[in-house]
Amino acid sequence: MRYRICCRIIIVVGFAWVLAACGGTGQRQRDFESAKTLPPLVVPADLVAASGSGSMTVPEPAPPRPAQTTAPGISAAVPEARPPAILQKTADGVPTLTVAQPVDRAWPQIGQFLSDLGVEIETQDSQAGVYYLRYEDPEAKDESGFVKRLFTRNKKKRYQLKLVASGTNSIATIYDKRGRPDKSATGQRLLAMLGERFK
Repeated sequence: MRYRICCRIIIVVGFAWVLAACGGTGQRQRDFESAKTLPPLVVPADLVAASGSGSMTVPEPAPPRPAQTTAPGISAAVPEARPPAILQKTADGVPTLTVAQPVDRAWPQIGQFLSDLGVEIETQDSQAGVYYLRYEDPEAKDESGFVKRLFTRNKKKRYQLKLVASGTNSIATIYDKRGRPDKSATGQRLLAMLGERFK
């Protein structure tokens, strides 16, 4: 029994001694605080590469080249501005007005322009694209006789203006009251005045 007690005392005393040795009651000195300051590193001159040596230089990237859309030696054509309206004649001599707008946009504008020009719109058929008009051309020569002019109450003549689609454009043509293409100077003047309104 005494032997066990003695062993325990020896173990406790030894353990306390180990703790005292490790921890210590005095102020411990840290290793980095006792380190000495070393002079800066000096690279030998024979280890420095010559300033003109370009054997290991990385080449600069080439600037991006613009995309070439035309063949070499051929200058790219600049697209021309499309006029809003062009007055032309067909091979049969019928005047036409080509408007650079689809029919659904040109149709209401032509109706407004006709009213502005003093053209009477009797009726219209938007499905067929036809305006039925009455118009007196102030520049047309009156070739009728004196008696006929005396009893003529309304000098306005009947015309039809038809608008048809041609790709993204619209083509306006003047017809007489019977639906035949009008080749007269009056029809051409009327289309010309409409064309001026689109500009």
